[in-house]
Amino acid sequence: MWPRLAGIVYYGARHFTARFVDAENQVWFNDGIVLGRHSLHEGHIDDVNMMRDKTGKDRDMFIYRQANI
Repeated sequence: MWPRLAGIVYYGARHFTARFVDAENQVWFNDGIVLGRHSLHEGHIDDVNMMRDKTGKDRDMFIYRQANI
């Protein structure tokens, strides 16, 4: 089993946002203040710039999960 990226937490302006990566490597963005419990689909992980979130916040924490490759 190998670690795979499961999500990234971003922080800026005293506010957190997050991206989640599902089992099909699709990326979902959430800003709880704007989207509530809903997430916005952004595309395949290879096509999404994960360095900053949609609003320019910097990466703060990486979350990994165990996965069979």
